Amino acid sequence: MNRRLKQKAALAWLSVIALAVVSQYPDIANAAPEPKPVTVSLNAWDETFQNQPFLRDGSAYLPLREMGRLLNGKTTWIAEDRRIVMSHPDVAVELTLGSKEADINGEKVVMRTAPINKNGVVYVPVRFVTQAFGGKVAWDEKKRHVALTREEPYMFLDYGGIGYWLAREDGELHAAKGAEPSRLVADTNVEIKGYGQLEIATLSDQTFVLKAYDNYGEPASNSLIYKLVVSDGKLTLESEAYYYGHPVRGIDWSSAMHALLVGGSTLYEVNHEGAIVATHDLQALTGYEDENFHVEWYDDEFMVVRPDRTGWLTLVNRKTKETVNLTETLLSKEQWDIYQSLDKLNTEFANWDGLNVVIREGNTLKLSHYYFIGGVNTSLEYKLK
Repeated sequence: MNRRLKQKAALAWLSVIALAVVSQYPDIANAAPEPKPVTVSLNAWDETFQNQPFLRDGSAYLPLREMGRLLNGKTTWIAEDRRIVMSHPDVAVELTLGSKEADINGEKVVMRTAPINKNGVVYVPVRFVTQAFGGKVAWDEKKRHVALTREEPYMFLDYGGIGYWLAREDGELHAAKGAEPSRLVADTNVEIKGYGQLEIATLSDQTFVLKAYDNYGEPASNSLIYKLVVSDGKLTLESEAYYYGHPVRGIDWSSAMHALLVGGSTLYEVNHEGAIVATHDLQALTGYEDENFHVEWYDDEFMVVRPDRTGWLTLVNRKTKETVNLTETLLSKEQWDIYQSLDKLNTEFANWDGLNVVIREGNTLKLSHYYFIGGVNTSLEYKLK
């Protein structure tokens, strides 16, 4: 048998084997390719998930907690009765695992599909929950893509089992503990005009400091810092400081880990119980007329502050009220003269005098200095008296 006949015989034999396999396992011949993963976007921004979305019985599902994060809702899983609670100042949604019955703001409704448990993760139907939160849902079958659109009037964070919502426009502060419905804590002075960010820090088990940061304008040169002290569920103090054209240098904590709040030119020191233990009029202390100040160091004896427009880093002895212009004291006369000659709104003065407080060690205040001429970095020290 020549070589060509051998090749034909081998091909024929392989064909017989393939037909036998397909006849015995017909699903192999009909096997469909793996479907594309389900993707999700919110207001045209693609979202990523720790637990992947999926499609079942014509409905898209998302993991409960990640769905809550997406919609700024606080989610609570109550294992005893397999109940799901989603809280928000504008809506309260209750679902039950495996049940199509739901509750929206106290009204009973029936869903097309029920929440399910997949691999120990609770999933909820995307369309129902999004629409309950006032959003819209569009499904692209070809791309297997869920496009969500929704306007969110609040900034949100969930901390220590308590959800906090801060309204961007009117400053309403809401909170919800556990599965409880959200409640209005206070009307604040917060007004977010651009990009807003909400943070929280703990003073004690019952006292927190919420910090709202707003950056707006072109080219994002305006900054507003709001701080809210919430103690035992009540607003006890709020502050607001406005900065323009410079980085925000203010510190949040004293060396004793007391909270520092700057309200324009007034500085408040708040202890772990939420009580104001010191109040400082920074205009009166420094002699500068700037309406807003940064605080760059603060301990029991000294503080270092900076007027936002004038810009000179200034040391204040808290006991004697004596002040020292650190810019003039630590820099050379040539550097001091150059800084004084600068237009305060020019880019050369963007970092003011180039000084930064690093740390206090004993009676020595350590600083760093960046000189914009030549880009020189220098370490400096000042002996405290």
